[in-house]
Amino acid sequence: MISNVNIIKQSKSYKIIEQESLQNRLAHSYMVISEDKETLDNFVSVMLQVIYCKTHNACGQCSECVRLEHNNNPNVYYLSKEGTIKVEDIKDLISDTTISAVENNYKVYVILNADSMNETAQNKLLKTLEEPTQGVIIILSVASESNMLQTIKSRVKKIYLNIWNNQNILKELMKIDPNQQNTELAVKFSKGNLTKAKSLLADDKFKSCYNSMNSLLINYTSTALMAQYINCLGNDKEDIAYSLSILEGIISNAIEDIALKRDNQLSKSYRLATLANLSDLIIDTAKRLNSNCNAQAVNTNFLLKLAEIKYLTK
Repeated sequence: MISNVNIIKQSKSYKIIEQESLQNRLAHSYMVISEDKETLDNFVSVMLQVIYCKTHNACGQCSECVRLEHNNNPNVYYLSKEGTIKVEDIKDLISDTTISAVENNYKVYVILNADSMNETAQNKLLKTLEEPTQGVIIILSVASESNMLQTIKSRVKKIYLNIWNNQNILKELMKIDPNQQNTELAVKFSKGNLTKAKSLLADDKFKSCYNSMNSLLINYTSTALMAQYINCLGNDKEDIAYSLSILEGIISNAIEDIALKRDNQLSKSYRLATLANLSDLIIDTAKRLNSNCNAQAVNTNFLLKLAEIKYLTK
């Protein structure tokens, strides 16, 4: 069962595929791009329904849509692998493209996690993208296009998924956890990524670190409190890096809230200029962390600088 079909159908990405299918102008190859894995997988499933649906609108009711729901369409080929997709995998796919489609229909090849293809595999696929077989459509599903060769990217039609807004994500999360404080926090840090929002909602470490970092920003007022907060960011590099990422999110959200004149707890303690200086401090602390400074030194420097910023900009 495909999740959130109605949300997907409201998106610009869906409208593009629907129109191209209705007008019989489908491209030979697509690259669908999103870090939101759940939405990416669901969009590809809806995309297949649009291609084969008798009304080209992913009705979910016709025989073609039902057949896709049950993975019974003989013309759909999935390449899905854990780890790296190698040239041997692509050779098998290319070989299959020479076989005629059943029922005189499209043959669609979906390469999931296509950004895990090594360079040799991508180069092997390139000729097929350059000289596509009639009636064959290749869909590359990727979290990021950065690992894809430029020659590949130049021969596919790119679809960047921007499906979710905060309100819709909040509604989905409330089905899982009715605690609005928890769900709103996960939404703020998800940046429109439903998969990430669900992960954050279930992540006790995230909630604990958020509360600690928020308390630090509000309650740490001078170096006189340094002993109390000396291990605030963590005791090793991994924990400090995680804390910095949470701090970055808190500051970013606070700046956005203040700019949009929304209530924000930090706005009572910090002005926009102060928050901008804190962003610079987070970047500088991350650099120190990567330059082999020990955890104690990183924590100490951060607290000294934080107190200085609050004093100079209050």
